[in-house]
Amino acid sequence: MHLLIALAAHETAHLLSAILLKIKFHKVKITLFGFNLNADLENLMFVKKLVLFLSGPLINFCLYFIFVDTVYEHFANMNIFLCIVNLIPIVPLDGGNICKSVLEIFLDINSVCRYMIMTNTFFIVCFMVIIYIYKNYLYFLLVVMALKGILEENRCLTEKIIRNNYMIMRAGNKGRRMHR
Repeated sequence: MHLLIALAAHETAHLLSAILLKIKFHKVKITLFGFNLNADLENLMFVKKLVLFLSGPLINFCLYFIFVDTVYEHFANMNIFLCIVNLIPIVPLDGGNICKSVLEIFLDINSVCRYMIMTNTFFIVCFMVIIYIYKNYLYFLLVVMALKGILEENRCLTEKIIRNNYMIMRAGNKGRRMHR
């Protein structure tokens, strides 16, 4: 029960920050990996992305300090666990989205997608080693999340390539019409 309340607080913080930042989203889907706001984050300012992605872990961090030395210490521990796990730099976790947003400042989108795929792959290997050594199958959920992130990044990369090729072809056709 404590975990569900901590998860709800985390996702509600994301939702409220999206509303306060006036981020337009079409619908909210609840998935195994949390809320999914169908929003265009590509054209969003870096600071807004940072606030959006940090709001969930930040509320968990605050709840930890509020409840740590009370009878709700188990709830506090759930919150710090969620905070730490969500800051792991794999997409679709908040840490991965923060990392991706920072990289987008310095690198082109193809390089960012490739970097995130490599990062997710690295963490998959780490989690598999942890599962093998400690027989802690909770990490399997993180493996699934990392695999989902790889699929999302591959889809993103493919869409960008198709869009760029389309724009190049379209520009070429316009140039041919002008020369006739």
